[in-house]
Amino acid sequence: MSNPSNMPLRASQRKAMQRKRLRQQALYRVGLLLAIIVIACIIDLSFFSKGSSLEANDQIQLVIAKSVALGAMLNWLAQSVFSWFVFRSTGAKFRHNIVGQMYIGQIIKWIIVISGFSIIFMTVESFSAVAVMVGFIMMQIGHFFSLSKNY
Repeated sequence: MSNPSNMPLRASQRKAMQRKRLRQQALYRVGLLLAIIVIACIIDLSFFSKGSSLEANDQIQLVIAKSVALGAMLNWLAQSVFSWFVFRSTGAKFRHNIVGQMYIGQIIKWIIVISGFSIIFMTVESFSAVAVMVGFIMMQIGHFFSLSKNY
């Protein structure tokens, strides 16, 4: 890491750059989450809600959109908790702590994912299991692309 004049950056400058990249990464994931939810709503309204007749008391269910949103939000929550655990301590002084935090973050991420799927499948009345998985996988693929992006 160096600045335009090819001088090495100080530790405080590197930390500032890392924080900026982490904020950009978090904003990208929130934007991706919102985009997935909006696209799922548009697809659900366009293709899956056309044939239903709406009476005075009926409401549009948006089952597909709700399911995709639940899967994407579950992935976003788990990944955000993992990121918080991993990046809350940085620097050479914390190198042993960082590895431990990665393990703890990964364990907690898996607990969140497994319990989140359990809660969704047991409590949500009308949903599509395939759409929940599609939302989860779409968010994961978006996260992989965001990691490969150079800021």
